[in-house]
Amino acid sequence: MMRLCKIIRIITVAPIAAAAAVTLLFIHGGFFTDNIHFAAALITLTVFPLSAYPISLIKKADERRKFQRSLAIVFSVAGYIGGTLFSFLTNAPDGEKVLYLTYLLSGVAIAFSSFVLKKKSSGHACGIAGPVALLAYYIHPLYILGLLLLLPVGYASLKMKRHTLPQLISGAVIPVVCLLASTAIRYIP
Repeated sequence: MMRLCKIIRIITVAPIAAAAAVTLLFIHGGFFTDNIHFAAALITLTVFPLSAYPISLIKKADERRKFQRSLAIVFSVAGYIGGTLFSFLTNAPDGEKVLYLTYLLSGVAIAFSSFVLKKKSSGHACGIAGPVALLAYYIHPLYILGLLLLLPVGYASLKMKRHTLPQLISGAVIPVVCLLASTAIRYIP
């Protein structure tokens, strides 16, 4: 059972869910202005954040877990900053700006919670709830059913003692609040 939990946690890291969401937004058409914007989203929301994992191998196995989480947060936020800057500098459509702002605000909230408040919020829950909320908002409300993915993610996280229920809930709420804030921000002149 623990092996299954580990597999669930590996395949549900935030960058993988971001790649799936970005690809679905691209396939449904009209979201990204061109292939370059789609590629930029994959690089900044997936490739850059995922690069933290092989880099974390520089630490010994017993020191790696905490280092890996911190490095993943830092690399993710750096990628989100790059994507947000790219979308604003290239005058991307509002939806693309909201996508990046949602990720950026969520990443900053997770980082603030972890590094300043010393309170963990689940990046896995955030990484599932955010893309699902974006897909439900931009493509079709039935994508909200994707929140059912939080059940195996939550189970695996609890079983492996990586998170508590409050940490999972806060991780799932953060991107939804950030999506609402991002949609409001785009209307500010």
